[in-house]
Amino acid sequence: MRLKRPPSTSQLNDQDDNGWLVTYSDAITLLLAFFVILVSVSEVNEGRLQELEQGITSITSTTKTSMPFSELKKDITSVLEKNNMTELVDVSIDKKGIKIEFSNKALYGSGDAEIKSQMLPVIDQIADVINNSNVKNQLIEIEGHTDDIPINTLLYPSNWELSSARAVVIVKRLEQQGVEKKELKAVAYADSRPKVELSTTKDVHAARAANRRAVIYIRRP
Repeated sequence: MRLKRPPSTSQLNDQDDNGWLVTYSDAITLLLAFFVILVSVSEVNEGRLQELEQGITSITSTTKTSMPFSELKKDITSVLEKNNMTELVDVSIDKKGIKIEFSNKALYGSGDAEIKSQMLPVIDQIADVINNSNVKNQLIEIEGHTDDIPINTLLYPSNWELSSARAVVIVKRLEQQGVEKKELKAVAYADSRPKVELSTTKDVHAARAANRRAVIYIRRP
């Protein structure tokens, strides 16, 4: 009769090392069962679901009623065409937003910041388009630009004061027509951002005329 050899120490150690797997499996099973019970007895918060649904509906309706930038540009262009101003005012769309650029000849007299009387109705109508476009909390930036010829008067000691005054007068006019003050911003550039560099052209007179301008920038969100 052969005697069975008792298990070696290494075999006993292997059995002990693998014993934790049973306990771990039991713990995982119990944990899964707990979560199944928790989910099955939980109640759906109907109030929260209704709030979420209303929020999504509000966002969707706002998106549908807001005028796209292309439509806004179209309406502004229509205002300029109606007033025969398309040669003096240019409207374009870029990655920053809608750019309405007024030549200095269209808006102001030489060395002056007072808007010409024939341009006031045009700016007022542009303000009406903005007010009716559902564009809310949108930055509307008005830029004032001059040429490089220095100015030194009691009212405008330099081109900085002149360009600032030209931007501010448009801001005030838009505000008077109902555009929200918090949406308006006046920026003075003087001659620091020329549209045409004098070094790149032979017609310096025309370049300076192009650089004297004001811009209404309706920024994208």
